Amino acid sequence: MEVLLYGDLRRFGERFQVEARTPREALEKLGIPLEEVWLLAVGDKAVGLDEEVEGPLEVYPPIAGGGILEVLP
Repeated sequence: MEVLLYGDLRRFGERFQVEARTPREALEKLGIPLEEVWLLAVGDKAVGLDEEVEGPLEVYPPIAGGGILEVLP
């Protein structure tokens, strides 16, 4: 699975290839703590940590400094 990391954390903004069946397994192999993750998505669909997915998996960190994310139609 290809893992794309988005955001402003140290390792985010990079692209990785990792052998994994679930997002949890991919994050563990990359050494990314779950508390650093806010959203997991494949394309435009959010996915769960233990859901089997075929990448690329997009991983978003929490919004810097907190705040509210507003999704507009």
